[in-house]
Amino acid sequence: MATILITGGTGLVGNDLTKKLIEKGHKVRVLSRSVKQSKNGVDYYRWDVKHNEIDENALLGIDSIVHLAGAGVADGAWSDSYKKEIIDSRVDTIQLLLNKCKELKSFPKSIVSASGTAYYGFDNSDKSYVESAEAGKGFLTEVSEKWEEASEGFEKYDVRRVVFRIGVVLSDKGGALKPIKIPFQFGIGSAMGTGKQPFPWIHIDDLTGGLLLAIEKKEVSGTYNAVAPQKATNQEFSKTLAQEMKCPFWAPNIPSGVLRIILGKEKAGEILLNGAHVSSKKLEEAGFKFQYPNLSSAFRSLL
Repeated sequence: MATILITGGTGLVGNDLTKKLIEKGHKVRVLSRSVKQSKNGVDYYRWDVKHNEIDENALLGIDSIVHLAGAGVADGAWSDSYKKEIIDSRVDTIQLLLNKCKELKSFPKSIVSASGTAYYGFDNSDKSYVESAEAGKGFLTEVSEKWEEASEGFEKYDVRRVVFRIGVVLSDKGGALKPIKIPFQFGIGSAMGTGKQPFPWIHIDDLTGGLLLAIEKKEVSGTYNAVAPQKATNQEFSKTLAQEMKCPFWAPNIPSGVLRIILGKEKAGEILLNGAHVSSKKLEEAGFKFQYPNLSSAFRSLL
C-alpha cells in the first residue's frame, strides 16, 4: 500500500484514478483550493498556488506525486492572458511542490506527470512519432515542453520520474466525447476539415491503468506515449463513432474556415485541424495491456 498525492485530483482523470487507487488499497491525498473533510477514503489538503501556499502535511510521508493539474486548453479563447494561465497552471503548481519538498527535505519515491501528444507538433502525414522524437512547433507544443521540464528538478533528488504524453481522453463522464457526440445524435455528424488529420486517443480506463502501472512498477521510468494502439484520422474516428451510435454519416465535412472563425485560427488549427500519429509501443513493452486497443471496443464501452 502506498500514499499518493494527486494534483488535479477532482478532474476527469484524477477522479477515475483516485477510485482505482482506493480499490487497490492505496491511500490518496488530493490538493484543493478550499478546505474539505476527508471523504470516501480521500484526504484533502489546501493549497494556493498564486500565493505560494500549501499545507505541508500533504507532502509528508507520500510515496508518489501524480501531476494532472492544468487549465483546460479548450475552455477559453486563446488570449495572451489565457495562454499564460494554461502554462502557469501546469508549471507553477509542480514548482511549488518541488520547492516545498526541498524545504521539508522530504521527497516522494516517484513523480508521474501528464503532458500531451502535442509535444510532437502537428504533422498530418502517416508518420508515427516515438518518445525520442524532437519537439515540434506550436503553442500546445510549448505547453507540453514546459509541463515536462517543470518536473525535471525532482530527478536531482533520486525521484523516479515518469511523463505520460496523453492523447484525447475518451470517457462517458466528460471530456471530449460528449460534445463530439451531439451532432451525431441529431444525424448530422461529420468529420472536421479535411478529415485526414491524425487523432491520437485513449480510453480513460487505459489511461488510468497506465498511470497505475507507472506508480506501482519501479522499472517504469522516463517518457511514454499514452495513446491507444490503433491509429486513426479524424475521418476514421468520426465514421466509427457514427457506426457504433447507429447514426447516419453522410453530412459534408465541417469546413476548416468555419472552425477557424468559431475558435480562432491558432486554436482551431492545433486542437481540431491538425495532429500527429503517435506510437504506443514503448508503453506496451513496459508491460501494459490495453483493454480498448481500437475505437470500436472503446465506443461500445462508453456509448
